[in-house]
Amino acid sequence: MALLQSLRSSVSRRLIPSLLPVAAVATATLAAVPAQADDAVTRVLNRLDGVSDENTAWRGLFDAYLDMTACPEEIGPGFGQVDIWPKMSGWEPMADWASSNQHVGEALKAAADKLVLGLPYGADNVPAKYREAGLVAQVEIDRGGEVEIEFPYLQAFRGFSTWTAAELYRRFEAGEFAEGFDVAIANARVLRTLCDRHMQVEKVSAMLMLSEALSVLRDAMYAFVERIPADEFKRVSMKELPYLKTADAERVKRLQMPEGDRFVVEAILDDIFSGGSTPDPSRLGEVFGEIQSSRKPLTRFGATKRWERIAGVHGSLDASKEKLTNVYDDWWRRWRIRPYDPIQDVPTEYSRLNEVRYAVIAESVADLQELFDLRNRLIVEINGTIIGCGLCGYRAEFNTWPNDREKAYAIFIPKRFDFDPFDKGYGRFLWDYLGSRSRAVDTDYGRIDVDECVLYARGRDHEDSSFQEASLDGLTGDMIVWPPLRQLAREQGVID
Repeated sequence: MALLQSLRSSVSRRLIPSLLPVAAVATATLAAVPAQADDAVTRVLNRLDGVSDENTAWRGLFDAYLDMTACPEEIGPGFGQVDIWPKMSGWEPMADWASSNQHVGEALKAAADKLVLGLPYGADNVPAKYREAGLVAQVEIDRGGEVEIEFPYLQAFRGFSTWTAAELYRRFEAGEFAEGFDVAIANARVLRTLCDRHMQVEKVSAMLMLSEALSVLRDAMYAFVERIPADEFKRVSMKELPYLKTADAERVKRLQMPEGDRFVVEAILDDIFSGGSTPDPSRLGEVFGEIQSSRKPLTRFGATKRWERIAGVHGSLDASKEKLTNVYDDWWRRWRIRPYDPIQDVPTEYSRLNEVRYAVIAESVADLQELFDLRNRLIVEINGTIIGCGLCGYRAEFNTWPNDREKAYAIFIPKRFDFDPFDKGYGRFLWDYLGSRSRAVDTDYGRIDVDECVLYARGRDHEDSSFQEASLDGLTGDMIVWPPLRQLAREQGVID
């Protein structure tokens, strides 16, 4: 069983940070990787972007974050961008907060034009003012040889996204629609840049934040569709959203698979083998005994003994590194080919690992299949937002929703974005025109009535469920992207 399944938050969390649940990525420690290995990993990670400092966005963004005033609500698991809208409790303080932090919008717009975030890995590689504020992607070694890896800087992007949601609605309420759209698009482009980070935790966090940010934009467009001019919708759907980042296409082809975790695992292997051809039994037992028993301290002795016995049958250092390379190479191939190519049905190198002979890899590396599903969800969010914006443009122009989406093609919707990544036939989103008829849908918010036009993707089961059931992530039922379910749930009193 991989660490993702066997470990959760504990007093002593000695594990690779990419395997932590996203909400738990405040602090993680990787047991006893020596200083020279840590330095090598950091150097490798910091060479992956390959751009000059002037093309990075992190300094301007972090300066803006340091100058931000505190949000009226604490931003965290219980409150964020998806909780903001003009009829929320405490809207006035939230709107005032957005208004008083206009420098954040300017920083987001400037950062949106940069090639990469470019934040260096390693706390010592950023100025003290950022370290003291926790704005680091940290790899730090104490005198005992332990490496602490954490990504507290991600909180800044949660702050930016929350501010953007408040500013978007504040601007829309004031009739400043272009300004509202511009800040939302800038934030989306910044989050798209964040999606290019190299550690899995960073990438997953960014993809989820971007998905949420796009859903907030759909909520706002639907709520204000009767006030926003058609030309504004046309500008956003035809020119702005299709270019969340230069050269991105509708299928997010440039989004890369994270590989930084691989270098960390290589460092673990070097440490555990201690220069020999077989693992050091005491070292292997110490490191993975603590990992395996972190949730149940009383099992530490037995877990340590188990790992000491595994050392005698574990593969060599060279064989283990080769197996690690094979696992990642296999994922890379699958990441780059078409989602439903027959090769995707072949068992992965990861699934075929001998969990004893290559126990270190089996326990240290997360199965990336969930990342493939998350990429599909992000494609649905991007494409669905573009099409939803185009539908709003048609509605604003003709004072009615189209009974056929093709009526909005070319003028309001770039047709190439009508693509459902969960369709094994590589086809379009599903569509139903209800007109004045109403359909009840079971959703993550509860039962909601929908009418007029409905645009949806198939979800992870790849089947058309006729939107009888819908979920945000497509795990059950379909993924309805238009109309926006959260906004409907608010209007119908299902949620606050």
